[in-house]
Parts: sequence; structure tokens; C-alpha cells
Amino acid sequence: MIVVHHLNDSSSQRILWLLEELDVPYEVKCYQRDARTRRAPPELKVIHLLGKSPVITDDGKVVAESGTIIDYILRRHGHGRLRPGPASTSYD
Repeated sequence: MIVVHHLNDSSSQRILWLLEELDVPYEVKCYQRDARTRRAPPELKVIHLLGKSPVITDDGKVVAESGTIIDYILRRHGHGRLRPGPASTSYD
């Protein structure tokens, strides 16, 4: 199951929208930024050394950065939905 590691004030909401649209099961783990420094907590840095968010874990893989996560989810879990194939005239 995909785990979305959500840091408050991050762009992980778009990952949740995609998972909902594709009806892919997922779990959310929430993390809070340090109120003074705005940095990620040590718990998130265990998942991603830079404390990046959004970040997902799936089947032992760690994927960071919104665009990369979206691409990964569409390729691995999208089953052709929401993404035209390379032979399609809609593919650009």
C-alpha cells in the first residue's frame, strides 16, 4: 500500500487527489514542521534524508518530488487512466 508522508504546508494534497481519482488505496502519515525553523521533523528525515515532502513509500521504494510521484503513480497504478499512450495524438 502507498504511504503518503504529508508535511504540513506542502504540496502533497495533489498526490492525495490523484490517488483518490485513481481509487488507489493509501495511508497518510502526517508530520508537522518546526514552528520556529519551518523545517521537517527528524521523523520525516528517516524516510527522506532531506526531509522532502511530498514523499511516498510503496513496496519498499521511496519516491520524492510531486512530478516524479505523479509519474510513478500513473505508471505503476494508473493502468492507462489519466495518461494518453505514446501512440495517441493527445500525447505531447
